Amino acid sequence: MSTAIIRLKDAKIYQKDHLVLSRVSFELQSGDFIYLIGKTGTGKSSLLKTLYGDLLLQEGVGEVVGFDLTS
Repeated sequence: MSTAIIRLKDAKIYQKDHLVLSRVSFELQSGDFIYLIGKTGTGKSSLLKTLYGDLLLQEGVGEVVGFDLTS
């Protein structure tokens, strides 16, 4: 069994005090693929910004390759 390289659990993502995504949960293993599809303004870019550290995860649990997304 592989270890998750990206993990979010019950994540809430805010941008400028506005809730963008709520209760996001998923795990990705090495070699997995994910597609983000949605209308403009639905939080796709905010999710990616959270994963690479541009936005802090304010609620829930999140880590990318062992790095905590809340700090």
